[in-house]
Amino acid sequence: MDPASVARARHEDLQYVSAQDMAAITTWCLDTISTLGIRLHAHQQVIATASVYFQRFYTKNSYAATDPIVVLVTCLYLATKSEEAPVRLRVVGAEASRLLHERGYQDPPNYVPLIAGMEYYLLEELEYDLIVFHVYRSLPALCDACVKACACPQGGGASASTLLQLAWYMANDMYRTSLPLSYPPYTLAIACMYLALGLAPARPTDWAPAATPLHDTESSSRKPCMESFLAGFNVSLPVISCILQDMLSHYELWHALSHPPSGLSLLEDHQALFHRLYRMREDRCRAMAA
Repeated sequence: MDPASVARARHEDLQYVSAQDMAAITTWCLDTISTLGIRLHAHQQVIATASVYFQRFYTKNSYAATDPIVVLVTCLYLATKSEEAPVRLRVVGAEASRLLHERGYQDPPNYVPLIAGMEYYLLEELEYDLIVFHVYRSLPALCDACVKACACPQGGGASASTLLQLAWYMANDMYRTSLPLSYPPYTLAIACMYLALGLAPARPTDWAPAATPLHDTESSSRKPCMESFLAGFNVSLPVISCILQDMLSHYELWHALSHPPSGLSLLEDHQALFHRLYRMREDRCRAMAA
């Protein structure tokens, strides 16, 4: 899907909440998928698949017309099966109820029958197309090629390990956006490597998670290396640039959502977010009855 089509899918929801609140709700739901997946000991690829299912579902549906909490739990349950790492339905339902109760959701429902019913509806909306091609598979090969092209001879092993870890973090963040719906995985993987190169220290001995940020001279000295590395791929550089700009704008958005000018962030005030979702459905029912 093109980015404009993804944005148009939120037209109905934006009648009931602001664009910033809508972004907060989407981010909260995707973060909840990740949190629930970790508590179920699911692999990162399962969490990424569930995130893609969730966003594909909401390109055809509105948050105001459905219960996104039930949808996100069902997406994770379906992803565990499609990625051949199944978790029992009762275990998923019990852990979802426990997580929401900890977040202040009053009297969380029994999710077992809700997930079982929603699963069929989710399959229909996904048109039974459950195969998701991920960014992660391309990252190790890209990392090795990048180290050969850009890194210094000494310390290459440590450099490759840290660069891959940084790129992996970028890929995880990309699944918190709609980018996987709009661009093929190999372009996202190249964008991840570019971002990782920008964050990694210039000297191999400094390639560690706690390393200090790059100085301007170090960053500028690596820029020709990045450009030559990207030029070696048969990809559209304007497309890579669009992905990078989109990711940077999302980082700014997440920072703004996490640090509002006043009050508690909607990402952390779970009860306020539950109330916002309830009001959206209530306002939609009133609008349809009018």
